[in-house]
Amino acid sequence: MVLTRFPRSALIDVSQEMEGFVFPGNPALGKKGPFNRVGGRNREFVYDLSFCTQTGTHIQGPHYFLEEGDTIDRFPLEAFEGPCVIVDLEKRGADTTAKDLERLIRPRERKWPVLILRTGHMEEVLSTGVLDPSRRPGLSLDAAFFLTERTSFRLIGIDSVGLESRNTENFEVNVHFCRRGMLILEGLVNLFSVKRRHAFIQAFPLKLRGVEGTPCRAVIRVNPLGSTFKERETDVPLPRPSRRSGR
Repeated sequence: MVLTRFPRSALIDVSQEMEGFVFPGNPALGKKGPFNRVGGRNREFVYDLSFCTQTGTHIQGPHYFLEEGDTIDRFPLEAFEGPCVIVDLEKRGADTTAKDLERLIRPRERKWPVLILRTGHMEEVLSTGVLDPSRRPGLSLDAAFFLTERTSFRLIGIDSVGLESRNTENFEVNVHFCRRGMLILEGLVNLFSVKRRHAFIQAFPLKLRGVEGTPCRAVIRVNPLGSTFKERETDVPLPRPSRRSGR
């Protein structure tokens, strides 16, 4: 399958505000200022920021759960964008399984580089201020293996606080994705504004070395006149961008 992007497209912002949600245990976004640090008659207005790497909508790599895993700066820029398949998850408070994903993701779509899981959960958390475990979506460990062993996805996004199973005790799903070099995009919002199943996403991290991930501005490109991509069938799958070697 080869996907060619149409020249005309509209941008949809699928990022939450960085102050929107603070995961329990993480520090809140800090903002001080404005300050003036220049001389002369015309003052400047600059601010000092402090935040966790998991603040807001953020993207992370293998260093998240692996001490020697690749940090986010070790991925090439093209790893953070690509054609995406948007799939609606039906389960809340229970795991989506490999069998569920096999039904939800069409065989041809499994060759695409990016999978976006749409649940509506992040908007619910932002509107209520409550992170209720009984309402959280999650992936079972066999679903994680399905995605890494039977598809070409190299980036998975979700409009929730994470992908972790509702049944694991030691974050085995996240550990598995880290071991397989998967990029994870968390905290998406506004996915229901995307009216098509196929689109093009961009979620570039900050240019920061030595961390597992950073906040990002995630946007989806959609062609307003029709499908975002022309699709023609071939025997050539979309390639995974090569990563630089680990530390």
